[in-house]
Amino acid sequence: MRSGTLALLLAAAIVSGCENIALIGRPTLESRGPPERVTATIDGVDRQLQELYLLAEGNQHYAVRYLSGTRVTAQGRDYPAADLRAGDRVEVELREGADMRLYADQVRVVGSGGASAATAIRNVEGTVERVSLARGVLELRSRSGELLTIYVPDSSSAETRDRFHRVWIGDYVRLEGEQLSESRLELLAFR
Repeated sequence: MRSGTLALLLAAAIVSGCENIALIGRPTLESRGPPERVTATIDGVDRQLQELYLLAEGNQHYAVRYLSGTRVTAQGRDYPAADLRAGDRVEVELREGADMRLYADQVRVVGSGGASAATAIRNVEGTVERVSLARGVLELRSRSGELLTIYVPDSSSAETRDRFHRVWIGDYVRLEGEQLSESRLELLAFR
């Protein structure tokens, strides 16, 4: 009798606990309109948040989420979205999800801007204007007045990541980075 009552209570708990399962927050791709196609250069990739940061014509910036089902193609072959790199030139089919965020349905790599033999290393110094620890990004105003975006890759040394976590707005810093575009660098080391 006791085990029957326990089984009945367990079954009731399971059934009643499942009625609100649809309320659990998760990305949804319920379309809020037709897909939009954007051609852009990848400024950065946040693998932890599964986001691509895109720069399109007219200095238009996009933060686009990708999911495990996002299709990525390059030269007719499929690749995981995690293989995308800053500097890649892409065509992205976007949809706005029910949560008002942009999601990539499909990404087609039309040109690679990854590391090349002519990779430029640049030493810069200036005042920190913005820090995003979650995204691994800081903005630096150089002595010449140029605003630079510095990406801190997940593969950075423990020393570099520790130093990044101690940077505050207003700090004057010197660093070395790999140039991704005219105003964007990937941090190699603080100096």
